[in-house]
Amino acid sequence: MASSAVPVPEGPTPAVPRPRVSLRPGLVWVHRVAGLTTALFLLLAGLTGSLLAFHEEIDRALNPTAYDATARGLPLSPEALARAVEAGDPRRQVWYITLERQEGHAALVVAMGKADPATGAPYALTSDWFNVDPVSGAVLAERLWGECCFGPLNFIPFIYEFHHNLSLPGAIGVVFMGVVAIIWLVDGFVGLALTFPRGRPFLAKWRPAFRIKGGSTFRLNLDLHRAAGLWLFVFLILIAITSVSMNLRSEVVEPVVGLFSKVTPPPFSGPPLAQLRERTVSYDAALNAGLREAEDRGWRGPPSEIFYSPQYGIFGVAFGDHDDPMGANWLYLSGDQATPIGAMVPGAGTAGDIFMQLQFPIHSGRILGLPGRILIAAMGGLIAMLSVTGVAVWWMKRKGRKGRAAKAGRPKAVAAE
Repeated sequence: MASSAVPVPEGPTPAVPRPRVSLRPGLVWVHRVAGLTTALFLLLAGLTGSLLAFHEEIDRALNPTAYDATARGLPLSPEALARAVEAGDPRRQVWYITLERQEGHAALVVAMGKADPATGAPYALTSDWFNVDPVSGAVLAERLWGECCFGPLNFIPFIYEFHHNLSLPGAIGVVFMGVVAIIWLVDGFVGLALTFPRGRPFLAKWRPAFRIKGGSTFRLNLDLHRAAGLWLFVFLILIAITSVSMNLRSEVVEPVVGLFSKVTPPPFSGPPLAQLRERTVSYDAALNAGLREAEDRGWRGPPSEIFYSPQYGIFGVAFGDHDDPMGANWLYLSGDQATPIGAMVPGAGTAGDIFMQLQFPIHSGRILGLPGRILIAAMGGLIAMLSVTGVAVWWMKRKGRKGRAAKAGRPKAVAAE
């Protein structure tokens, strides 16, 4: 008996199209949460960073008498300057001195508290930064670094610390602003992805995102936020990366860089000494030892700064331009005999070493001299603007959604009015 069933054609079963899964809603949520979380802190960091691009010039303008040395004659040795400052308070120990000498210009001497025999902790000082006449040894100005708030002597140190750690105690602020920088770095790439067009051709459809068309207040804020971020995306990412380096160098950046290239640890990268070690070798002896070693190495730059770290028992002497971080070689010497134990030469070492050397010069803009500092000052203002416009866009969108929801919930007769 013949079958009456309808024959089914042979062949593969047609594929059922799957719905496309869009990442955009998730990216929008991440961008919103990250932006709102970091906006206030980036606003503050951007504004303070603009000032710090010219911190010395601002400080000189506010405190001219702190920088103008009037004594004439041969400058004192670094050890004599250290003793002049330490004589003002027996609890002080000088750990840093600038060596560049120009007639009429003060030297900078920085001190910290000696170890309290009762507790082992450093004494708390009322002043730790000193502008000193290099000829007479007279202290022209003294201040406590980071002390609040807006007096002429305190302004720049306070702004510097606030920019770095919000003036929070200990490592709390340093870690907090480091985490803010990490969130900002990730959010930068999320924001970039959100500007990508959904159709093709890619470049033709992406081009309008780079324009500031303006119109309504909402449109102007959106265009400023998106277009400025796109045009200066590379600079913003560089500042974000270097911001992480400034706060979480050994905790985050060096381990990540070490995955790709070895990072040579400096002599003071390990754990500090159990107790502060006071200086037993004079600064003069350490400087003379450094000069001999620099001559043997063929370094031609004059010595520009010297420090002694009581936490590690190590001297450091810089040779070259103090204002050019990539133009100064550093020599490290043991604290007990002033024998060479290491060196840091900008542009030398592994790729990881050079990457780490570039972090501060890029962050401060000093890698490009005056034009770089001007650029960093402008970028600080831009970062502040991006923070404000981002919050403004979110707020106006939120008001619009609430208005539409309220309108949709009214009775039809009321909604029609």
